[in-house]
Amino acid sequence: MSVRRSVCVFICVFCFCCALENVKRFSVQELTVTQTELKDCEEQMKLCVTSSDDCLYSLSDGVPQVPRTPENFLNTSCHYLYHEKSFTCRWIQTNNVRSQTINSFIFSRHKDFWHCDQVFFIYSTFNLTIRSVIGQKEQFSAVYPLFMQDITQAPQPLITSVNVTDSSINVTWDGSEKSITECRIRYKRLNAESWTETADFPASIESHFVIEGLQAFSEYHLSISCFYGFGRWSNWSNDTRVKTSESLPSAAVSLSYYVKSEENSQQLLLLWKALEDTDARGFILGYEVSYMPIKQPSQKKTLNTTHLKVMVPVRAEEYEVSVCAYNGAGRSPYRQITVNASFSHDVAAVKSLWVYSDGSSLQIFWEHDFSAVNVSEFAIEWSAMTDPEHTHWKRVNGSTFTAHLTGLEAQQTYIVGVSPVSECLCGPQTLISADLHHGALLDLVRFRVLNVTRSSLAVEWMWQEAKPKVSVIQYRLLLSGPHEAQSLTVLPYKQQHLFLHLHPNTKYSIHIQGQTKHGNFSKASLDVNTLLLDSDEQMRFTALAVLLLLLCGIFSVLTWTMCREYFSPIIANPRYSLIGRWLLNPHLQGSAEICVLKLDSLFPVEQQTEKSILQVERRVSLISDHEDVFPLKTSSSAEDTALWKPSSDYVENAPTPTSVPEYVDLPLFPETSGYVQN
Repeated sequence: MSVRRSVCVFICVFCFCCALENVKRFSVQELTVTQTELKDCEEQMKLCVTSSDDCLYSLSDGVPQVPRTPENFLNTSCHYLYHEKSFTCRWIQTNNVRSQTINSFIFSRHKDFWHCDQVFFIYSTFNLTIRSVIGQKEQFSAVYPLFMQDITQAPQPLITSVNVTDSSINVTWDGSEKSITECRIRYKRLNAESWTETADFPASIESHFVIEGLQAFSEYHLSISCFYGFGRWSNWSNDTRVKTSESLPSAAVSLSYYVKSEENSQQLLLLWKALEDTDARGFILGYEVSYMPIKQPSQKKTLNTTHLKVMVPVRAEEYEVSVCAYNGAGRSPYRQITVNASFSHDVAAVKSLWVYSDGSSLQIFWEHDFSAVNVSEFAIEWSAMTDPEHTHWKRVNGSTFTAHLTGLEAQQTYIVGVSPVSECLCGPQTLISADLHHGALLDLVRFRVLNVTRSSLAVEWMWQEAKPKVSVIQYRLLLSGPHEAQSLTVLPYKQQHLFLHLHPNTKYSIHIQGQTKHGNFSKASLDVNTLLLDSDEQMRFTALAVLLLLLCGIFSVLTWTMCREYFSPIIANPRYSLIGRWLLNPHLQGSAEICVLKLDSLFPVEQQTEKSILQVERRVSLISDHEDVFPLKTSSSAEDTALWKPSSDYVENAPTPTSVPEYVDLPLFPETSGYVQN
């Protein structure tokens, strides 16, 4: 199997090499000869050659009889320079041999050449054959019939001087060639793609021409070509770079403002756009800024600056502001606006400003809310921290949220600011620091959980100025759980996030991930469990449980009371009173003596005026042997006595009660009370 594979590989390599050998190679060939290099062929009077070996070829009608391969000589072009007495041909040669090529010319014609210097006579006609020797192989071109007057080319002009104004260039060139009859000039602005050619104009003795209608303070490339009146135009002269002079700026600057209020003071930020080159018409030396309270014109102030912004202190009143640019030629028209410093406006600052390194440049991007006003442009300013006065500016369209900053130094730290612009209004500037190695010099730290509920999770982090290990394109916040996953970009304007619609009592993992050009890395991570119940739900559950217990207690008390009242009434127990214990005393049974209770110790003297005698009776139950105590009977007569009767006699003689006897509430007897027996 390995042998077969090796054979296949060898065959493929061999075929590839053969294909390379068969591929035709193209090379540009050029040969220049002068009149002195031509040689006569003594035996061939109709030939003039550049190599004596070419005299051996036979002629037929003035043409060498040789095998020709015109397909190997493509795009052949020849010309004769009269002032240099040189003849040049250029062609594209095709061959498949990597060898040195030796070229030669064979000049022939029907008539004899008396002398070879007649070949380059202005009215001469002849046939040209190009011979190329490649290795050991000869190739001959087709026969080219030439007429010297048609291929004679004027010499290349030389521009000697240029004089400029703000809109024209006066070109002067070498006019020593008296035979030149016409010339033309071409020109284009720097970095333009196409040339503009003037019409052919007669060559004058002074040899100069004025190009008009040019833009002021603009750099142009120009060259000139001339003509004998016959033959071919000369080659274009070498490009000459020239710059038109300055003139007054033709347009006013585009001005915007922002009122910044701080406690009891206001500051007015004025921001303007640099003039385009077509409007500046020169090098802008600076800007003149004037601001004047409308109600107090005498307090007008004027200052000059080279920056594209200025901040001045103002009071809470209306001001008239004007700004103009000036160059070496003078001032531009003034841009005037009226500013009310009593209140600010609604152009919000950009957010999510971030910078990352892109090799030798910085890529910045941002976000902006268009809910308030329509932003037409973003003004980007950057400067090195070591040279804050030397600032650079760039404007991008309002629909663009990214910009590319170039021309930065590797060891410098830069401050980058972005301001939104809406016609004559602008927003506050958002700043960030960055360098070419790290990008934004901000790092994300202190990642922690801020709050947890049963369906939401809040996290918090902080940003600090630092030099991260790598250039971070952006940070992303990731949440993953058994039921869902969420992801969002976090940038410096944001320091916390709330995840909603989560599942209760579920474990979630939260990560902050940094994105770089070479991959992603984990910056911080947390594992958090959502709650089973929220605190307010717990409070509601506790209050409901307490209320339910309270209702149950009230219901049980009411139920117990009703059961005692209607289903299980209280039966009096004589053992819980002194009288009951006295009546139930066993030593009173079996005695027929009359016991009279002494009341002297129970009632005070003043209450003994009307004496009462308690009659105690003993009744035996007819149903059981237990004794029942019946109510005491009181008598208001002083002569009544309490008798103790045997239970048998009492039962026989006692009347049957008609109703349940009522209990008589009696005072409690103190422990000092007693009884007597009579």
